[in-house]
Amino acid sequence: MSDHLHGLPTVYDERFAHGVAGIRCDDGAHESLLAFSCKCRFLCSSCRAKRLASWTQWLDTTLLAPVPHRQVVLTIPKRLRAYCLYRRRLLGEIARVAARTVTVAIRTLTGERDLAVGIVACLQTHGSRANWHPHLHLLVTDGGFRPDGTFVSWTAPDTARLTEAFRRAVLRLFVRLELFDEDQAAGMLTWPHAGFHVHTAVWEGPFGCPRTIARSRPGSPGTARGIPSRWSG
Repeated sequence: MSDHLHGLPTVYDERFAHGVAGIRCDDGAHESLLAFSCKCRFLCSSCRAKRLASWTQWLDTTLLAPVPHRQVVLTIPKRLRAYCLYRRRLLGEIARVAARTVTVAIRTLTGERDLAVGIVACLQTHGSRANWHPHLHLLVTDGGFRPDGTFVSWTAPDTARLTEAFRRAVLRLFVRLELFDEDQAAGMLTWPHAGFHVHTAVWEGPFGCPRTIARSRPGSPGTARGIPSRWSG
């Protein structure tokens, strides 16, 4: 690697001063170097901090409505995580399932079928030990908006029912994508400890929520990518 770096033009010296990562495509035909100082890959702690601050400010000033929000963290069992390792699109499917599940839960518990629910979804693919542990952080309006713009609060979320709904929805997804058959999915529904978890205890008022989700936003080595997305079911 050092021999190749010495051969680079002088103009790249500063760019590569903090190290590089070698990237190779699956068929081995193409290779490239990615500077740790690049501002688009979360490999540089300095660049990540700048992007994090900018993204948090954008949430606060542009996207989020001035209403209470709740952080909802959803995890899947180890048996399912392996399927996502080489099927990264599956992570996006699970995120959409999670958003639909939370939206339905809010509409059901409030008795308001036409509520528009705001959701920012962040996908994180690693745990605290840098292990493969895909899970979701959702920043959710603590309720939803009626068609006339009135905000209706989501009081006392039923975490147990939400977890069960998420479990069944994810298993239906795996059956639909032919990753599981019906018997495998039915078997997992009998597990007393299924490995699906939903955490809803973090609540923030209208002015504190951007900082909460920003602290849990994906952005260190091992993360596939942070996916901020707006959902109004």
